[in-house]
Amino acid sequence: MRSAREDDIPQLLDLWREEVARGRQDIVPGETRLRRMLGRFDWDSKSRVVERDERIAGSVIVMSRPSPDGVLANVYAAGEPDVYLGMVRWGVEFCRAAGAAVTQVFVGKDRGAGFPGLGLRHVRPWWRMDRGIGDGLPRPDPVPGYEMIDGRTVHSGSWADLFNGTFADHWRFAPRLEAEIVSDKSPELCLMAVTSAEREPVALTLGEIERYAGDPRPQPVGLISSVGTLPGHRRRGLATWLVADVLQRLQAAGAHHLSLYVDGENHTRAYNAYRKLGFEVAFEAEVWEATFP
Repeated sequence: MRSAREDDIPQLLDLWREEVARGRQDIVPGETRLRRMLGRFDWDSKSRVVERDERIAGSVIVMSRPSPDGVLANVYAAGEPDVYLGMVRWGVEFCRAAGAAVTQVFVGKDRGAGFPGLGLRHVRPWWRMDRGIGDGLPRPDPVPGYEMIDGRTVHSGSWADLFNGTFADHWRFAPRLEAEIVSDKSPELCLMAVTSAEREPVALTLGEIERYAGDPRPQPVGLISSVGTLPGHRRRGLATWLVADVLQRLQAAGAHHLSLYVDGENHTRAYNAYRKLGFEVAFEAEVWEATFP
C-alpha cells in the first residue's frame, strides 16, 4: 500500500467506473472536474492505493471539512471485491486518528456488506432523482411578494450567507465559502429569490451542466446541485418556482436530461416537491457513519 499521486488519476477513474458497474456508485466524475477538486489535495497523508500486477486494484481518498458537529470526513473507496473493504477500513481508521467527529461513506443500496465490522452503521437513504426533458417541463409560477434574480446581478457575498442560512438546520450541515458555492457555475444558472419590498435574499437554486462518460443518461446532464429556502419563507412555493425556472435554463444551455440529489429523510420533505416537478428516484444510495467522541 502506498499514497496515491496526482498522476494516478486516470487509473482511479477506471476503478470508479468499475464501482458504477458494481452498483456501489452512480457516476464517474469527469477528469477535468476531478483534477480541479483535488488541486490542493494532500495526497501523501489522505490517500492510499493498493497495486497488483502493475496496476491499481484499490484506492481510498479522504476529504473533510469543519461542521457544527465537529470535523466531518468522507471516505471515497474503490476496488476489487477482495480489496474494497480494506480500503474503507483504512479510511475509517485514518479519520479516527486524525480527529474526525463523524466519518461517512456513501454507497449504493444494499452494497454495505461488511461495514458494521468496520464500526460503520447505516443512518439514512440518499437518492438521485431524474427526469427527462422530452415530456415537457413544468412552468415556473412566480410567488407574489418575491422576485427572482440570477448570478449576473447578485451582490458579491450574498451567496454564502444565504446558502449557510438555508441549510443550517439540515442534517450534517457544513458551512461553505462563496467560492465553493458559485465560482465554477454559470451565473445565469444560479438563481436567487428576494423579497420584493426589502430585496432580502431568501431562497436559492443552483444548476450546472455536467458530462458523465459511459453514463446511460442522455448527455449532457443538467444537474440541480443546491435548493434551499430560509426557514421563515418555506412552504410558499419558492423552491418549486426556482427549480422550475432553472430547468428551463438548463434545457436552453443544452441539457438532455435532468438530475438532482436529495436526503431521503429530509425534514422538509423536499423530495415531494421534486416529484411534483416530474422527478423520480433513479438511484438509491445509503449513508453509513462512524462517530467518534
